[in-house]
Amino acid sequence: MSDFSSFTGKFRAHTNAAQYSSAPKVTKRQRESHVCNQCRKSKLRCDRGQPCTSCLKRNEPHFCSYRQNANSRHSGGHQAAVESRLAHLESLITDFLSQRDLSSSQEYLASQESVEVAGNHSREEKSDAPEYAGFTHWSAVLDDIHELKAVLGGPRGESPAPSKSVLTSSRDPIFGSPDSYSLQEIIDEYLPAKIDTDRLLSIYFQGETFIVPFIHAFQFQRAYQEFWEDPKAVNPLWLSILFSICCMASLIREKSESSGLSPPLMASQSARLHTAAGCCLVVGEYHRPQPYAVESLAVYAHCKNLRSLDPSREAGTIIGMVVRMAYQMGYHRDPDSFGSLTVFEGEMRRRFWAVTRQVDVMISFQLGLPSNICPENCDTKSPRNLLDSDFDVDTQVLPASRSENEPTKLLWFIIKDRQLFSFCKICQDALSFTEKSEAEVLQLDQEVRQTHTTVPDILRTRPLSESITDDPFLIMTRTYIEFIHLKSLCILHRKYMARGSIFSAKICIDSGRQLVSQFIEMHKEISPGGRLYATRWMLTNFTMNDFLLGVMVLCLAVHTYRKGTLQSPVIDAFVEGELLQLLQESFDICVEKCPVCKDAQRVSHVLRLVLNGASAPGTAEPQRGGINLETLSLQADHGHADEALPFDITDSFAFMGNDLESLDWFHLDPPLYS
Repeated sequence: MSDFSSFTGKFRAHTNAAQYSSAPKVTKRQRESHVCNQCRKSKLRCDRGQPCTSCLKRNEPHFCSYRQNANSRHSGGHQAAVESRLAHLESLITDFLSQRDLSSSQEYLASQESVEVAGNHSREEKSDAPEYAGFTHWSAVLDDIHELKAVLGGPRGESPAPSKSVLTSSRDPIFGSPDSYSLQEIIDEYLPAKIDTDRLLSIYFQGETFIVPFIHAFQFQRAYQEFWEDPKAVNPLWLSILFSICCMASLIREKSESSGLSPPLMASQSARLHTAAGCCLVVGEYHRPQPYAVESLAVYAHCKNLRSLDPSREAGTIIGMVVRMAYQMGYHRDPDSFGSLTVFEGEMRRRFWAVTRQVDVMISFQLGLPSNICPENCDTKSPRNLLDSDFDVDTQVLPASRSENEPTKLLWFIIKDRQLFSFCKICQDALSFTEKSEAEVLQLDQEVRQTHTTVPDILRTRPLSESITDDPFLIMTRTYIEFIHLKSLCILHRKYMARGSIFSAKICIDSGRQLVSQFIEMHKEISPGGRLYATRWMLTNFTMNDFLLGVMVLCLAVHTYRKGTLQSPVIDAFVEGELLQLLQESFDICVEKCPVCKDAQRVSHVLRLVLNGASAPGTAEPQRGGINLETLSLQADHGHADEALPFDITDSFAFMGNDLESLDWFHLDPPLYS
């Protein structure tokens, strides 16, 4: 008879557990559940539908799910653990959000009490500012958890109540402390009398070039009247904008009254007003997303940049902060697709983002750094060509853009914004480590030229002799627009000219010659007795930087010709003579601007090398590409004869023997940081 003892563990229960401890255990198969999870938990009848009727009645069809039969007990426990973990994670994130909001509100209340002592009651506007968070932000995880809960069929509960615990807040010293300043003390110490403030605002709004497009004249005037009715109730950030506007007006007046050949005094009115604007930024806690935060900080940086003919690294740093805050507040998204904004708010946000993009690109270009804004991550449209009188806070439908044949104050700003799309691509190419193909370079060149054809006739450059009836603002804006086009071509083709490209060399020489010639013509008119002398304050470091770029491109052209890299028909002795004449006039301008522009002083030394190299053949045995180092003087020609720059003959730097892109600026003149 067969031995069935080996099967008793499966078919028979045993009293002696120890004897059969090694025998296989009986595994009971879980029956498949035909009741959905929600009905099973609620102990309701389930019709086994997909979804069932009960879930449809409760308006919860997405929660209707059925337990699987494979390893049901194990999977049920695993699902319960997953649901528990998800609920715990959601609770933690929600708790952190509530703690952050509660902490912010308590900080706000504490700061409100201190500000009320000084008479400030406007801090409540902070909560009205929209805040944007993309898919990389941690708060997006919370949305994913809700979706995952629905998929897993987890319990649908309410959000946990806000925790009563408060996170301890620490203030970064870089932002300063509002307790360091009193708003009333700032007003008493820095704000001019009302009649003087009125005059400064009149200078600003009657001016042209320094106008900030995102400051609406009529809205600002209403707020200005309310300020004088109750100065203690003013928003510190709005007051910072007022000080910055007065600072710009004071700069216009100071530059109009001075000869422009000496640096401004540190104790000038514009400097004091700029200091007051900075103090108001700290009091208003500008680093927090709130109304007027990015606007006040951007105008403050604009004032700092206007104070010198040299690029401002400090202004570049501040603009970087403005860009980051603007991203956080959603300015890079068009108002039609982000936030609940009025027509007026949406258009002013477009203006602000356009200003931010332009200033960021131009300052980054000056400093040789990449832009802080990635065009692929923005969809904000360009602002319309409208006067401030065309729309206001109560506008329901935004008017159509005015014709581009009408020279409004905003037209040149809109055309400039259009040009910056191709200019940004060229700057990215210049800073990129990836080499573009010849076809890609030609495509960029064509894009720049195509964009230039869209410039309206009213803003196309023309000789000053043909602009007798035009006002100075129109003449200067034509120059600004033309310079963007010319320097785009110079930057795009410069490195290819240095490598001997005939095509790029011709474009660089033509563009650089036009740029330098137009600046020289403009400079004559802003000199004493010129047509633009009264508006010489319109010369900013942006225009000066463009001029210096054109000068260096011409220096590079002369240099490559003398090395034998470039030959006719691009450049010959006659063309070289024309370029040297322009460089001589440029040298005179740079020497004149040396006291107020360090970059002009450095370029003047380079020009001295080039020009002395041109006259070297008459000397005995010129060295290093035609420069007689024994007779060469590197002293500045602006009254500082005892401040000769060191130049070691044995140094590896040899200007005429190397490409200009390897020029050692620090060897010529070590930068002075203040």
